[in-house]
Amino acid sequence: MKRIFLVSTLLASLFVVQLGSGVASANAQITPTAQSVSGVVGSAITATTAYTATGISGTKVFVISPSLPGGLSINTATGVVSGTPTEASVAANYTVTVSDGATSATATITIAVSGTATLSPGTQTVTGRVGAPITATTALTSTGLGTKFFSIAPALPAGLTFSSATGVLSGTATAAKAATTYVVTAADGTNYAVATMRVTIAAVPVMTPATQSISGLIGTAIAATSAFAAPTVTGTKTFSVSPALPAGLSLNTATGVVSGTPTAVTAQATHVVTATDGTNFATSSLSVVVNSTTAPTTTVPSTSQGCVTPNIGGRLANTINVASASLPLSQFACSMRIGVRPAKTVVVAIAHQGTTVNRAVARYSVVLTRVNGGSITRALTMATTPGVLRANYQRLISGTWSVTVVALSADGTAVGTYTSEAFRVG
Repeated sequence: MKRIFLVSTLLASLFVVQLGSGVASANAQITPTAQSVSGVVGSAITATTAYTATGISGTKVFVISPSLPGGLSINTATGVVSGTPTEASVAANYTVTVSDGATSATATITIAVSGTATLSPGTQTVTGRVGAPITATTALTSTGLGTKFFSIAPALPAGLTFSSATGVLSGTATAAKAATTYVVTAADGTNYAVATMRVTIAAVPVMTPATQSISGLIGTAIAATSAFAAPTVTGTKTFSVSPALPAGLSLNTATGVVSGTPTAVTAQATHVVTATDGTNFATSSLSVVVNSTTAPTTTVPSTSQGCVTPNIGGRLANTINVASASLPLSQFACSMRIGVRPAKTVVVAIAHQGTTVNRAVARYSVVLTRVNGGSITRALTMATTPGVLRANYQRLISGTWSVTVVALSADGTAVGTYTSEAFRVG
């Protein structure tokens, strides 16, 4: 009998190896990509959802690794895991692989099986929003366990923390997360008990208009911005802005309208306008620049005098070339190039003529702005001779971005502003 068992085990191992020989493809995937199972010894689990496979055209066979807890099995035709567990098992991740012999794809199932021990409450629901503290969950109590240690799987959204001593989930999420079931395991080294938490983190709502801009002059009243609409903020709204607006400008706390007469030159900056009713909130961005009333003394050079090519080396996923004719003034810069690398990096290269030739510009303020998501500013100082200045932005968040470049004179007066078309990163 032992020989038959060993032979059967060997054949099963060879079968799994053969299935795993399929080549994983970026175009092949199975959904759902992650599932969770919480079971109790002696009670049938709720079967997992059958998988849907795309990019795999042949006859599909599903396998799972490592081996499932005793009593559970996987349907090799659908990927469904079902059964009645016969042994306790601490929460662990299992990899489901589907293959047609040529192409394969994988998904993850987190499985935990408790024995005679129990946790209370057995399930909890957490609903939160990015940037707002969640209501901490209830501390878990157990029966049938000694000194216990709590753990949770899979990984929590960034900003949330889990107490290994009490099983309490708390914190302020910094990233959105679709509704996901997490398995909480309490273990004393001999026995286990499990509970579940259903966690949903919503993104920060955006007001309309999502973005606005102000370009003002010292001593001249600006055109007031549009009032904001924030339908997700249902109570009485109060508006605020951060960082503080330039001197002379003010925000109407009831409408979000910015108005006034600026009194000082201010380099371009992005301000975040927030509406809140004490419980809900939403945000929008406001770009503000204030120029001097006196036009700078300029020396207008030849459009080609001293110009070089603003090359960006390396592999690029996208490139925006800005010809000198597209820049606001002939003395702004020779030309510009914006490159997006596959590794979520943006490089802005500005070809300049040097301060000896172009006396109107001393430096540039390069602002990379993500739609609905903040900005990053780099300061570039021109050399006396022609050359290329580069602003590098690395480890960016995937999304839609744009670049705004402000040419500044030696006293900080904005000579001209260029804003690129929107482009995709990631």
